[in-house]
Amino acid sequence: MHHCLTRLLYILLLVTATPPAFCQQSIDRTQLMEYLQNQQYESAISYLQPRVADNNVSQLSLLGYTYYLSGRTKDAVTQYEKVLQLDSNNIPAHQYLATICLQMDAPQLAIPHYLEIIRLQPTNATAYKQLSFAGFAAQQQDSAFAWLQKAWLLNPADPKVTARLGEEWIAKEQYALADSILRAFLQKDSTQASVVMTAVRSAWFLKDYLRCTALGTQLMDMKVISPNTFSIVAAAWYTLKKYQPCINVYEYMQANRAQSENIMYYAALSYTALKNYEASNELLSACIDMATSKSLDSYYGGKSANYEGLHQYKAAVANLDTAFYLFHKPVRQYGIGRIYDVQLKNKPQAIIHYKRFMKTADRRDPQDAEIYKYLQSYVEK
Repeated sequence: MHHCLTRLLYILLLVTATPPAFCQQSIDRTQLMEYLQNQQYESAISYLQPRVADNNVSQLSLLGYTYYLSGRTKDAVTQYEKVLQLDSNNIPAHQYLATICLQMDAPQLAIPHYLEIIRLQPTNATAYKQLSFAGFAAQQQDSAFAWLQKAWLLNPADPKVTARLGEEWIAKEQYALADSILRAFLQKDSTQASVVMTAVRSAWFLKDYLRCTALGTQLMDMKVISPNTFSIVAAAWYTLKKYQPCINVYEYMQANRAQSENIMYYAALSYTALKNYEASNELLSACIDMATSKSLDSYYGGKSANYEGLHQYKAAVANLDTAFYLFHKPVRQYGIGRIYDVQLKNKPQAIIHYKRFMKTADRRDPQDAEIYKYLQSYVEK
């Protein structure tokens, strides 16, 4: 907020320092600043509109910025485009148009604006960073990586740039190179969680498990919650045969309600190593529950319906059978019976599945109750 007010004050000074056009109402800096400080953006817009001259870059910028603050991005774009028509080298206009493009999930439209800023300011590290992130979002991987490297060369103290460059080197399997830039950063500033988390990954790929666990402990002290990162830390503790610290990672994540299947699995293996088989089985059961999503039942049901539509009845039955095996919903037995009955004309086999449904159906459930009532008389015939 302080940055916004500082920028507003700067623009206001420019605006009020510019002589008003003939018959143009002047802008009262105090009045406008009061609107903006109180976040009365619509009032500020109504105040500005009759006072902004179409040939005044500063005033158009101020109106565009006020539109931007109010969330009226389409109107902000219109004003900033007017600014660029008058002054194509206006850096704030390029900056805000690029920002708006990113907010509208159109990173490819932001890239030309960032390129213009860099043309005007070739050593602007922040512009290179923003350009590279826009490039990655636009799937321009090679160009984005080159821009990211330039951003890092201009400002290696930027944690977001260092962490992202480390990730990119890891993705290219250049683990030692990634680790070198991450170590250099952390020697000067060990408080940036994004860099520490990336360093956990580079250490893992370098098989430096002691460093992995040390960085993991540091992240726990920082109260960082990252299931992906702590999955690696748990694996490192287990690889080192340090079973209780591995379990401690699981307990830390559980206490922070950020559990993951991998962390739980390594904790289960650690309990087994410590001969606490009951605790291990409890966690392994939870892993199984996490691995078999309840949505799978619907997915198998959907595939069965598709196979039935394709007249591939064995495949349709197989999918319903798998769904029943995993989730034990009685309605799947009815579905199998119906395919045997209606499609395959095999009533004896259908009756077997109908009876299985009737044996396990929950008659408190309206759907099960209705099917049960129908089958009761049908099966008896």
